[in-house]
Amino acid sequence: MAVTFEFIKRLGSGYFGEVWKVKDTGLNSTFALKLIPPEKVINPKNFYQEAQTLKAAEHENIVEVYETGELDDGRIYVKMEFLSNGSLEDEASGAYVPLSRTKRLMIDLLRGLEHAHSKKILHRDIKPANIMIGNSGEGKLSDFGLALPDIKMVDVSVLKKYQYWMHLAPEVNSLTDYTYLSDIYSCGMTLYRLVNGDSFLPPLTISELRIKALEGKFPDRKLYRDFIPVSLKKLINKAMHVEPKERFSSAEQMRHALEKIELNHNWLENKLSNGYRWRSSQSGKLIQLSKTKKDDGNWEIELSHGKNKNSLRRITIDCKKGISKLEADKISKRILQDYVIGKRK
Repeated sequence: MAVTFEFIKRLGSGYFGEVWKVKDTGLNSTFALKLIPPEKVINPKNFYQEAQTLKAAEHENIVEVYETGELDDGRIYVKMEFLSNGSLEDEASGAYVPLSRTKRLMIDLLRGLEHAHSKKILHRDIKPANIMIGNSGEGKLSDFGLALPDIKMVDVSVLKKYQYWMHLAPEVNSLTDYTYLSDIYSCGMTLYRLVNGDSFLPPLTISELRIKALEGKFPDRKLYRDFIPVSLKKLINKAMHVEPKERFSSAEQMRHALEKIELNHNWLENKLSNGYRWRSSQSGKLIQLSKTKKDDGNWEIELSHGKNKNSLRRITIDCKKGISKLEADKISKRILQDYVIGKRK
């Protein structure tokens, strides 16, 4: 009996095909279905190699594959679990992701990648759009379309999506240049985007981006949100090091390093007309920090605690007036980061 699918919604498309939300009419169940035109199949001797790669990489932090086959029109299909929460790209929508959430998802990603690498599988396309959100909020690595051993048959120039090039390690000029450490670079770039949001990335052409990546100037390793602790900045910058041998030697090593970093507070940042305000709620307490420029040109820092916005009380010892912007930046970063790493409660 031929398999039949009811096509409900297209979820995405790329060079190698498109992904649909479908209903398997025989099972009366919903799945994600990747469709690959026969001319885009990397290995013409094995049309089902991508599905076989996914199956070989089976892990709780990798999207599960159920079946592969050929439709009546000749397209190859890969039937996978449908995850209604979408991708991390969908969740973030260009904004930064709370630190505790970011840490959990990156640890999940690194666990999945660690397992794939143990099976000698390179992913080659790690980015937020390829991290799906499971039904329990966990991260699942997806889209192994570039993870195939016969990748030398693909011309990298046809992969025109900006995000692919944004996450590509600087040493990679062709897909055969790719190593496990190139995947680590992509993890670092992914983490950079998650903690900062895409507003921290300058608008560059692909050629400009590649030049600056080779110089270690994209992304800007000194540009982070004020609340990102030094330990996390160092981890991200190490993962994105221009020299592959200076990166983490494995996904497991990067995961262990991330697990050791304390990320206790999720700050909500608001840009004001004359400065910034940050808020964090934890254990029934609201913490608010503001950094504002006054009419005389000087800056002011104000830290307040309370049960809610109406009961906020100034913490006098941490409030400063008549200071320079340089001093205000230094003080606000120290206070914000002290809360994140647990030095302040």
